[in-house]
Amino acid sequence: MALSEAQRSLYNQNGYVVVENLVLPDVLNRVRDAITEITEAAEAGRKTRSVSIASEPDSNAAGGTAVAKAPLRKLNALVPGDAFFHSVAANPQILEIVSQLTDDAKEIMLYSDQVFLKPAFCGSAKPLHQDNSYFRVTPHTHGVTCWLAVDEATEENGCMRYIPGSHKLGLIPHKQISAAHLTPEASDLGKEVPVPVPAGAAIFHHLLTLHSSEANRSPNPRRAWALHYANRTAETQSPNRSWDEMIRMR
Repeated sequence: MALSEAQRSLYNQNGYVVVENLVLPDVLNRVRDAITEITEAAEAGRKTRSVSIASEPDSNAAGGTAVAKAPLRKLNALVPGDAFFHSVAANPQILEIVSQLTDDAKEIMLYSDQVFLKPAFCGSAKPLHQDNSYFRVTPHTHGVTCWLAVDEATEENGCMRYIPGSHKLGLIPHKQISAAHLTPEASDLGKEVPVPVPAGAAIFHHLLTLHSSEANRSPNPRRAWALHYANRTAETQSPNRSWDEMIRMR
């Protein structure tokens, strides 16, 4: 699958583009089942493969009923230790789009991957940020994020929100607001636009596109799998990542 000229134009203009039906229903169901297996095992205190796990900072973050134990917020690095997740991340249709959006990359690396669980009634908000404030991939056009909707993402359950065209602002200075979160020092950077998508759709966004998500105030989870790719010819200045730690996809 390759992006049409109209889709590429939207990406260049807005810094993101939606691609529906990117993952077939049977594959998506297997992704859901695998994520559920990992989270249920973690919540029960059982060993969960080689995946690192983060919990919600506040179990009442979205105004729901407080619980004794904070629910899980995020899973990190599913691809490195799991053949099934690796096969989905290496889907030729996904990689063809990644190549188009990373300067026609011949060699594609997986920089990192993470599942945002955003559980019902308590999934916390993610503040406005640029991915490259964390990743430091250069040039900026040599990386892209594929944000795959594992569940339907709606405004009520915390769909992605973007500032169209913000990738043209360059890398904006960010400040640390928590151990895990950065956000721009400046305000009034543009109006955020909600981008609800059905399950199985993906949003590809530029590493400089400003985006956020609100808390989940619905009775439904809003799980999403973010796959961060880079052209192998790029460089990264992140102190936390080196090319030797990344996985070659193509």
